[in-house]
Amino acid sequence: MRRVLDIRRRPESGPFVLFVRWGLPLMFVIFGIVLIVLAHGHLGGVQDNAAESNVFTGGTFTDRDSVLSAVGVASIVIALMILLLNWMLRMNADETGDRAKEDEARDYFRRNGRWPGEE
Repeated sequence: MRRVLDIRRRPESGPFVLFVRWGLPLMFVIFGIVLIVLAHGHLGGVQDNAAESNVFTGGTFTDRDSVLSAVGVASIVIALMILLLNWMLRMNADETGDRAKEDEARDYFRRNGRWPGEE
């Protein structure tokens, strides 16, 4: 007889899944840290408002170090977004499995008049 509430295991993660889950965010973090170190952590003049913009205004450009630091910080933020998206997708997959188990238990209850596992 088929067991109603079998233990569902996650399928083994392949190399591509592991790369997307851990390798890609790690690459973005390393890239961001390298850019911040190359720019010496300088973030002056990156703001963009009416009085002082990032484009050529009266003889000053935004310095290269500020742009590199800003891109480095953005790269680290992108890595965090990838990690959070992966986490949310895994949580959704776990929830889907739980719902399937609950549906199977309800079907068993309808057929037999008792919950699976009850004597």
